[in-house]
Amino acid sequence: ELLDVRQRARLYRLLGVERLGDVFAYVSDAGKYLRELPQEQAADIVEAMDADDAVDALETVSPELRSALMEKLDPESQHDIRLICSYQPDEIGSAMSTNFVSINRHLPVKQAMRALIAQAEENDNISTIYVIDKDRTFYGAIDLKELIIARENTPLNSLVITSYPYVYAQERIEDCVNAIRD
Repeated sequence: ELLDVRQRARLYRLLGVERLGDVFAYVSDAGKYLRELPQEQAADIVEAMDADDAVDALETVSPELRSALMEKLDPESQHDIRLICSYQPDEIGSAMSTNFVSINRHLPVKQAMRALIAQAEENDNISTIYVIDKDRTFYGAIDLKELIIARENTPLNSLVITSYPYVYAQERIEDCVNAIRD
């Protein structure tokens, strides 16, 4: 914020879209900076952000600019942003992240590792791997370390923690916080 528009433009070129996506995730008024960029570049930066951070950034721009930027995003980014926006502000779903790795519970350990590696490029939140059933419902979770040290013949199910805490997306944030305190 201490830089003028010209200096920021130079900084934007030096940092590149990916790094700007990371930086803008921590800026309280990202809209101020998105507005001074060409829409194509602003959309690329929003697309580089995690969906929950992109939602926060888009809330700081006018509805017209938000709509224009959304049109320029890839379908997956649009879907993730719309998903988070579909929840009321007091629902825990509005605070969720789409930055996670999930694997099918019926995979052998070796294939589970391959699935993790394939998804890790897009999702850097890999310390906990979420395990899903064939119908994509939550089944449990695996600690990354447990999957890494597992032998090829280890049944994946033996690594899964099925008593992992969870909430439903429509639950009120206040109720979820109170449940943790209790």
